[in-house]
Amino acid sequence: MDKRNVTIYEVAQEAGVSVATVSRVLNSGRVAPETRRRVLEAMDRLGYLPNTLARSLATGTSRAVGVIIPDAAGPLYGRMLRGVGDALEAAGYTYITGTSARDPDREARMLRDLGARKVDAVVLIGSSLDGSALRALGAALPPVVLVEREGGGAGAPAVTVDNEGAAYAATRYLIARGHTRIAHVRGPRRAGQERYAGYRRALREAGLAEGPVVSGDFSELGGYRAMRALLERPGFTAVFLANDRMALGAYKALREAGVRVPEEVSVVGFDDLVFAAYLDPPLTTLRQPAYELGRAAAKAVLACLDGAVPANVVLSCELVPRASVMER
Repeated sequence: MDKRNVTIYEVAQEAGVSVATVSRVLNSGRVAPETRRRVLEAMDRLGYLPNTLARSLATGTSRAVGVIIPDAAGPLYGRMLRGVGDALEAAGYTYITGTSARDPDREARMLRDLGARKVDAVVLIGSSLDGSALRALGAALPPVVLVEREGGGAGAPAVTVDNEGAAYAATRYLIARGHTRIAHVRGPRRAGQERYAGYRRALREAGLAEGPVVSGDFSELGGYRAMRALLERPGFTAVFLANDRMALGAYKALREAGVRVPEEVSVVGFDDLVFAAYLDPPLTTLRQPAYELGRAAAKAVLACLDGAVPANVVLSCELVPRASVMER
């Protein structure tokens, strides 16, 4: 049978259900699981291709969500995207993905383009736009959910991790193991600021002075350069880096300087990227719930589309102790 000529009526006949039931399956309505399975199998057998454009015009909804990420190569963003996709697909939505490369102008253009495409909502991960820029775009946009960025000033629900609380826990972990001179490599953007705040709070509560602090850029090279700068200011026994990529660069700098981890310097990172468990020694770090962030963002989108006003969501990170920390 010519796939282009298969109709919803033929699908209904093949599945032994009404046309209304097939329509509910196509629009993710309430259908018994067994009935849904029969309809989907009939579609596969007949090669039915739903006319999504026509359905969008008829219903005023595209059942598509735009997702903008800052870095297509970032492993954390890949996990977030899987979480978003799994939750949206389970609800009968597709998604369109774009990469902003942390360029605010490009991000604004992508948002306007998604609005013109009539997507039902947008998930904006790691946005580089400030609240005023998002508000200025607001009239042209569908509902927006922010991930890894607080919605303050933007009027949008946000899904974030407790960066400050996680950094506080990591620093307390080092203090509990006898470290009193703890260095820190800061990161940029809001996440870097929050992690630095958690580090400072833990030291302040313990009555300890800040160790040497240098700034990095969340890259391996940034961590390498920051660690080399720290090594010119000796006396610290541990270093907490604001992400794992910088910790990877720090390992290289320490190795080149002949400084042993953890015998001479203990190291803690943030993110729990795949390579963290395979470094020598394996890296103690904080595990970000990246997949769960994505799912929570998708659930917030679905709530918006149901007419609700979802509350902001803050998820916790998990400390993952490994062999890069030694008691003093």
